[in-house]
Formats: sequence, C-alpha cells, structure tokens
Amino acid sequence: MIASRQQRGHALVVGAGVVGLASALWLQRLNWQVTLLDRQLPGSGTSFGNACTFATYAVEPVATPGIWRQAPGMLLRRDSPLAIRPGYLPRIAPWLWRFLACSSASRVKAISHDLHSLLKPCMGAWQTLFDDAGANDLVRHDGSLYLFEAHERQSAIDMLAYHQAFDVPMRLVPGPELRAMEPALNARAALALELPQVSRTLDPYALSQRLLQRFVERGGVFRRGELLDIERHAQHGERLSARLSSGESLPAERLLLCTGAWSRSLAQRLGDAIPLDTERGYHVLFEQAGGLVNRPLCWGAGGFYMTPMAQGLRVAGTVEFGGLDAAPDPRRYRYLARGARRFLTLHHSPSSRWMGFRPSLPDSKPVLGQSRLLPQVHYNFGHGHVGLTLAAITGQLMAEQASGLTPSVALQPFLAQRFR
Repeated sequence: MIASRQQRGHALVVGAGVVGLASALWLQRLNWQVTLLDRQLPGSGTSFGNACTFATYAVEPVATPGIWRQAPGMLLRRDSPLAIRPGYLPRIAPWLWRFLACSSASRVKAISHDLHSLLKPCMGAWQTLFDDAGANDLVRHDGSLYLFEAHERQSAIDMLAYHQAFDVPMRLVPGPELRAMEPALNARAALALELPQVSRTLDPYALSQRLLQRFVERGGVFRRGELLDIERHAQHGERLSARLSSGESLPAERLLLCTGAWSRSLAQRLGDAIPLDTERGYHVLFEQAGGLVNRPLCWGAGGFYMTPMAQGLRVAGTVEFGGLDAAPDPRRYRYLARGARRFLTLHHSPSSRWMGFRPSLPDSKPVLGQSRLLPQVHYNFGHGHVGLTLAAITGQLMAEQASGLTPSVALQPFLAQRFR
C-alpha cells in the first residue's frame, strides 16, 4: 500500500485497544489527522489481558461440526472451558442458535476461507507497525505448541489435516521430541502439534503503549471520553459529529468504530442489527514461572494458553457468557490454575488474575466495512479470539476504505449486512 501525499482531513477512531491503536496508525500513514477516543486509557482494557499470541493458524471457527453434541456436556461439567451464567441463558439463546447454524461442514469451510484471507497477510501488516513504532524488541517469533493427551491423538491428526488444507505450517511432535523441546512438561502431554510461524508479544500492554507513543509522535491526539451517538454534522452534511457524554461534540470526516464488546448498541443506532455478544475471558499469572516454558503452549481441549511473557507465565483463556456487568467468577481463575498444573509443576499460587470481554460473533468473523445509515462510519470490531492477531490487518483495511482506496483484502465476507 502506497500512501498518498495529500492531507485527507480529520478521522476519529473510537476505541483505544490494540485494534483502535493499529487503525489510528494506519490512518496516519494515509495522511489523516487522527484523534483517538476512549473512556479508558489506551491498551488498558481487553487488549491488556490476552494470551500474548499472534494466532496466524486460527482459520477454524469456534462453531464446528458436532459442537451441538459437545456443548451440553461441557456446560454440565465442573471443570469445563465453557460456562454460561444461569441468568444469562435467555439473553444468549438467540446468539447460540445462530452459532449452531454456523457449525455445518459447508459453513465452517467457507468461514475458514474467509478467515484465512485475513490471517495470511496479518503479520506483514504487523511488521510494518512493529518497525515504525520500534517495537520489535517486544515480539518473539519462536512458534507455539498445541498439546494433546494420549487419548486425544485422533484430535491432533484431525487438526493437522484440517489446517494443512489451508497451507498452515504445522507438524506432529511425538512425546520424546516434545519433552526435549519443553522439558518442564509432564507425561500428560503425550504429543503436540508445532506451529513454527506463530509469534508472541512479551507484553501486550507495553506493545499498546509503544503504538500509542508512535501515534502521538506522528501528531495524533488521545481524548478521554465516552461516545454516546454519531450524527451528521449540522452545517456540513459530509462530515460527522460524535456526541460525547460530557456534552461535547467532535467533528470528523471519517469515524472508525473499534469499540469491541461495546459495539452492538452503537451499530444499531447506525442502522445495523449485529448479533454481537460477549465472551468473558480470564487469565492468571504465575510470576515466578516465566522461564518454565520456551514458547506458548495451548491445550485445546481445555481452552487455554500458557504463555511465557515479561511478567511471568500467563495462563489465559476459557469462555464464559455472562454479559458486561456481572462480577468475575472465581471458579474460572481456579480452573485456569488447575489446568496449568495438569501439565506443569507450579509450586506457587497465581500472583495476579484478570477478566476481560471478547466481542464475539456467531460466525467467528469480525465486522468490517461501512455502516448502513452513515457511510462515513467504518466498523472494525468483533474479532473474538483473534483481536491481537488481526488488529494490524483490519486497521489497514479500514484505513484504506476510509481513504477511498480498494482494500487489500476483499471485505464482502465481513460486512455487517451479512446478518440481515
């Protein structure tokens, strides 16, 4: 992508997580004057607590064939990566119906092709931002491992076959070689799949701060505030006016909505009914165990990653449906700590714990593109489990579209209108 030299005008990016930060930087590269707006400090929300991994392999959606048989049993088990707050079930039921409708073999294959179109160029888009922001010291390119117990061998073979069809580099690692790669693993880890092209960040919050610093150096402005509504500008019909809870209005030629799990009501006001709901994700940190493993380890059946990072060993994952208001469930933290001890000897209790909100769509694809009522508003939200992974490429695509350029990846599969 070659940036035009022409100053394009003012763009407002709402949401200062990693998706919003990446979007703001790509807009600046295309010569927009950019203001970044969030009610929280940049990088302090969901982007703070992720699994630190750029999951370039994640072509398979969450809803897969047969999940309708597995989910009830998972919900009934005490030790399960999936939970629904009992009082939240009536609200999540329509979402779950759409989710199951996406699990047919034909739908899954089509969704995988769509996700692959974003995943294939995602690290190239990130590398541009790493270089520009001087953030390469915060990134490691040492691959990751998917762990399997002995009885899960067929699951490993199936995962390998599925991803090879999408040219995802992946190989089966037998037990003896696995123990040579990760000596701290116990015998429960009977085999693994190695994903050699997976990268990780040592500290997602530090990465967000590095991106923010570069944004400010380029002349960007961060504003603390809460967006209430978006309207056409009273005097200039081609411009927008973003109304804040403080009563102030911010004018802009373009607005990028990168508000994650809080996007549904804003999109509805813009004419788009999007079945967005919230997956509550958790992590615990074993501060003393940062050097225990050499790369991110994922136990797919348990729904969590164990990632070495600057602060220690972060154990992150699980899915809980419970909305945006309920307090964290302590059982989720205990589940993650037990899960890590299933494979590793950890003598200490977690030193910290965290809960955040993933914006989740039934088809596991983000919402990208223009709003129905105000085409000057561009959506960039709903990334689910791959927000860190896709932030740079979706930021690039939305900056291109906002600038009147042809996006580098076709946006048709990701438009809000697919839910009509």
